[in-house]
Amino acid sequence: MSRWISSIFNRQRFAGNRRLFLLCLLLFVVSGCFSFWTFFPADVLQRRLLQDVSQQTGLQMEGRNAAMLFPLGLGLDLLISPRVPGLTDLELTELQITPAWSSLFSANKKIRLVATLAGGKIDAAVARSGQFSVEIAAIALDALQQQDLPYRVSGQLTGQLEGENISPEMTGRGHFSFSLKDVRILGLARIGLPADFFAGMLRLEGKLTQRRISLEKAILTGGALELSGGGNILIGETVEQSRLNLNIRLHPTATTPDSLRDLLNLTGVRPTVDGSYLLRVGGTISRPIVR
Repeated sequence: MSRWISSIFNRQRFAGNRRLFLLCLLLFVVSGCFSFWTFFPADVLQRRLLQDVSQQTGLQMEGRNAAMLFPLGLGLDLLISPRVPGLTDLELTELQITPAWSSLFSANKKIRLVATLAGGKIDAAVARSGQFSVEIAAIALDALQQQDLPYRVSGQLTGQLEGENISPEMTGRGHFSFSLKDVRILGLARIGLPADFFAGMLRLEGKLTQRRISLEKAILTGGALELSGGGNILIGETVEQSRLNLNIRLHPTATTPDSLRDLLNLTGVRPTVDGSYLLRVGGTISRPIVR
């Protein structure tokens, strides 16, 4: 009888010791993880990461406020100096860089980047193979343009871009679909039009092939002028070297300013049966030529 009672107490003692052991192990793991994420040199990881990305893309980058994320990732604020004419430095705040968990057991591993840009959100994924995808929502377009440009476009930009082979030589390719709402064109006063021209909603679809942007669809509705068209834009080293080759059909509406109607007549292009104007736009981004 005494042996039976003793065996019961021994089992209870073992069970209690096992629970104590598991509790101690859990506390050890938690404290170890906490110490790792607290004292891990996030600045060193940030510096190495930005160095590698800069070498891959040719972009100038500056990071700050680096911190480790749990369970695995890096958080920071990032300033990017793009090589695109007319664009300002891109300030990505609250950037989070984490693994794409669904790709961890595949050969083509990916990382995910989520950040705030110009009042909107950006969500991107980059794969080891060079493939990438970017989704953006409600980004203020005017904040991304240099303020000394002769003409600027404002509005909220939403859309997606997918492509491959990012490189400083712009050898990549991809396709895009964007919409820009509450479009306003600024700077038109220099050609006799309203300084703040409301244009409505713009939808763009097209492809990227190295330095060439192919606009397959461009539709503008809901504003003082309706537009449809497409064409090509060749990106150069500067705005002056970036060339345009676009075919655009403009259709005046009831709210089209008389000054714009007069300007359309000055182009020498006769309106079609439906009252629209078919224009060819060449020249450069800094000095477009309409004919």
